[in-house]
Amino acid sequence: MRITPCHRPASRRGFTLVELLVVIAIIGVLIGLLLPAVQAAREAARRSSCANNLKQLGLAIHNVISSQSETLPYNKDAMRANGGNTGIIKWSLSQNGSYSWMVMSLPYMEQMNVYDRFDFSQDSNAGSNLAVSQTVLPEFFCPSNSQPKQRGSLIDNAGAGGGTNYGGTDYSGSLGHIWAGWKDCGAVPDFPDNQTPSRFTRGSAGTPWVSQQAMSEQVRVNGAFKFADTTSLSEITDGTSKTIAVVEDMHWRGGNGATFEKTPNDVANWVCSLGAVTNLRNPLNNKNPAWQQAAGDRRCSGWSSNHPGGAHAMHVDGSVAFYQETIDHIVRRALATKDGGD
Repeated sequence: MRITPCHRPASRRGFTLVELLVVIAIIGVLIGLLLPAVQAAREAARRSSCANNLKQLGLAIHNVISSQSETLPYNKDAMRANGGNTGIIKWSLSQNGSYSWMVMSLPYMEQMNVYDRFDFSQDSNAGSNLAVSQTVLPEFFCPSNSQPKQRGSLIDNAGAGGGTNYGGTDYSGSLGHIWAGWKDCGAVPDFPDNQTPSRFTRGSAGTPWVSQQAMSEQVRVNGAFKFADTTSLSEITDGTSKTIAVVEDMHWRGGNGATFEKTPNDVANWVCSLGAVTNLRNPLNNKNPAWQQAAGDRRCSGWSSNHPGGAHAMHVDGSVAFYQETIDHIVRRALATKDGGD
């Protein structure tokens, strides 16, 4: 009898170490290729959401304009002078305290419940108003900003409210291109102009000095918003589509040291009349140490964002555009001013 030898099945050969390393390397390359695309897609979504917030602010501002005799929302600082020392405030709701134009816009942003909780006979951080001012409102935040939602320990230029954080804001109304109290960053130079005399000279007609504490000097503000008072559409002779109303503003502490601080400064909240406005004399995304002063100097913060390469702005007509941080200084000034003839 013939015996057939038993054949063992061939054993499977496993991956060698080299093959495993090759597979891991390929996966790593694929992740490296895909990750930037995923991050770019997420940033695009955040940027779109940020622009939409500005559009909603624009709608609110236009509803204010329609209901209040063709004027933008009132920004009310705690004025301590009126050309003299009378302290007169041209605001019908209250003779007390500080309330930003954002507070005035709340009823037109479906936030009437927040607005109605304010007691305008008191300062915005007094009594029951404190809890209202600490309210975090999603409409005032850009998704690309990772700063705390409560921030900014002051509510006016007089230093009131120090030591308490309030609901933050990533947006500010434009004061134009001015040289003004608490908006006078001396490190930012007078940039070259194509006209004589230069419109960039501090204190000139093109960059006027404005005391943030004097009602009589608010007429010199050449932007869409003022420290105190309101602006009528008839004042915006350059055209509403060519004049910036609101910009992204991260309120960075900044600084001219080795590290640029992206933490918020002490006026980065929506109730603060000083933090709700900014000076477009400061360059967009200004991180140049030569154009900065000590960290926390609120005078050097301004139009800024965490989006790559630039930041959004909303014009008086409600349209929103993204501007590159390399924008020409002359163009930036033209967009900032409401009646510069450019």
